[in-house]
Amino acid sequence: MIETWRGSWFEEGSRLLYLVPASFVNRVLPLSIQPAPAQTVRVFVGRLELVTPATERAVQTAFAAHDTTTLEKYGRFLEPISRP
Repeated sequence: MIETWRGSWFEEGSRLLYLVPASFVNRVLPLSIQPAPAQTVRVFVGRLELVTPATERAVQTAFAAHDTTTLEKYGRFLEPISRP
């Protein structure tokens, strides 16, 4: 699973990975299988991007220095990180 996510979930930055409660998953994404299995277990992993003060400083410094190499590390998260 880690290898599958490496390219998109483990980019530059800080994040929180968590298990989504089964009750939420079942409410939001109901599952119906026919014939019904004896048991169904679904595990969903959530991810929250954390914008730390260190990340904000690194992005501000990179913008000020026109350091595109550093800015590219933040990829799609660069715009939300740089919002006031």
